[in-house]
Amino acid sequence: MTALWRRLRQRAEVWSLVLLALVPSLMSSPGRMPGDTKLYLYLDPGRLVADARWSWDPRQFGGWVPHQTISYLWPSGPWFAAWDATGVPDWVAHRLWLGCILAAAGLGARWAAGHLGITGSAAWVVGALYQCSPFVLPYVSRTSLMLVTYAALGWLVGLTVRAATRGGWRDAALFALVVATVAAPNATATAMIAPAPVLWLVIAAGGRRITWRRALTTTATIGALSLAVSVWWIAMLMVQGRYGADVLGYSEALEDVSLTATSTEVLRGLGYWLFYVRDAFSYATTASIDYQASTRTLVTSLAVTGVGVAGLALTRWTHRQYAIALVAVGVVLAVGVHPIDDPSPLMSPLAERSRSVLALALRSSTRAVPLVVFGLALGAGAVAMAVADTWGRRRRVAT
Repeated sequence: MTALWRRLRQRAEVWSLVLLALVPSLMSSPGRMPGDTKLYLYLDPGRLVADARWSWDPRQFGGWVPHQTISYLWPSGPWFAAWDATGVPDWVAHRLWLGCILAAAGLGARWAAGHLGITGSAAWVVGALYQCSPFVLPYVSRTSLMLVTYAALGWLVGLTVRAATRGGWRDAALFALVVATVAAPNATATAMIAPAPVLWLVIAAGGRRITWRRALTTTATIGALSLAVSVWWIAMLMVQGRYGADVLGYSEALEDVSLTATSTEVLRGLGYWLFYVRDAFSYATTASIDYQASTRTLVTSLAVTGVGVAGLALTRWTHRQYAIALVAVGVVLAVGVHPIDDPSPLMSPLAERSRSVLALALRSSTRAVPLVVFGLALGAGAVAMAVADTWGRRRRVAT
């Protein structure tokens, strides 16, 4: 009976995260379609997927090298092409896309938490908090494709733990397949979450949970396989960088995008500059109004952050040091050069060369916020686990 109850509880936790992602997505503005990511994703996804195979587009401007079109070859292009072929309305396909991204994020965080010593319903807490982070708000109706790396973070961490502790090629190969799915849309977003598996390997080896030899072997295996499955989009980026339009040089400047990346906003899961932009009529992201002006929302978001910090500071569990490192590294990367006229010593070289290729490529530093959100979610899960252990039979109520 105990085993049966455990299976039922686990299934309930999984389906609750799935419903928590899909139901609000489908209920949001039914019938309305935002200008999300790429217009051709909805008007003609089949053509976009066909064009994404090539680095040359002869149908525009007398022929040119398009900007990062290859990123629609997988996974977003086939997703919308398949729904378009079945006649499903564009807005439904879009909301299902969002719901699946959010569900993948929550389930991945929950799965990774189980491998990091947070078990039972407390792992569900980690998944729910990560899935419901306000980090997603500036992206869901504008550049939702950027969220695939956020959704992959938990899976990458969990697969790293399994690859290092179990050995073999299976988990490393699965890691590479996840990278192949999420890395092409944006190299910066991929680079900003890359510290998560690396930090675990370093801390686990330093704490003697695995040997340094195993850590290095796992790093080499995962790195080699991930590079092998990424050659297709890396080659395209190199072609684009040499022959394509100078997109980085004529879009938003480092001075502008770093203005809102304060540590307090980053700890709340925010800080992305487009979240705060407004014109004479409204904010570019209307949800930002509450997060800046609503006392209830401000207090709630800070309270959730406080619970996560309390878990990292006051509880004791196996991988606590790793969660602290995630938050620390994530905050440093996400804050970046802010304030640009007085940056930290670590970031001052980027501030001084704000128009360099490296500075422009890494300017959206808040794409490292998922590290912070995941670390704080682990802290909140540790609080839930500690309270549940104290309350005994009332542990589910405590969670």
